[in-house]
Amino acid sequence: MKRHSILFLAIISIMLLTLSCKKTTDSKASDNNNDSTSIAQAKESEVLKEELEDAFSKMFENTTFTNATDYFKTDVSDDYFTINADGITQNKEELLADTDRLKLLENLSFKFYDQKIRIYNNVGIINGRSRAFSDGKYVAEFFYTTIFVKVNRKWMYTSWQGTWSKDTPPPAVLMEKK
Repeated sequence: MKRHSILFLAIISIMLLTLSCKKTTDSKASDNNNDSTSIAQAKESEVLKEELEDAFSKMFENTTFTNATDYFKTDVSDDYFTINADGITQNKEELLADTDRLKLLENLSFKFYDQKIRIYNNVGIINGRSRAFSDGKYVAEFFYTTIFVKVNRKWMYTSWQGTWSKDTPPPAVLMEKK
């Protein structure tokens, strides 16, 4: 009887040891899968940020008198809405009709900085600061938030909001005719 008890305890111990090793192995495999998933998600996040940066650059190059009509057909959402630093709000059609604003944008150059990019599923938000220059002369600084929505694998420009910085010259400087 004593011999059976020892044999029974030995079998139970081996089973418990086997289960414990399997659980440790499964846990390590799960950790490895989590590490792989985290790395893949980080890579995907960087790719999405690069796509969004490209969409932002394309937006600023094409929201001009010369390029807006074509750009707004292919890369701007139908529900586009802007709130400009000068207090003007416009939808897609209103901005395209505002040729004075588009000509102004075409004649300015911009320096962007303090930019932050956030992505929430199919929504990309870029905000930061920019300085505007006319013929190399500093004319304005503003804070901005730009929203893009990814539709059919393409980031569509959806919204803009700009606010003058306290350091910007009076807005009239921007609107002066040359």
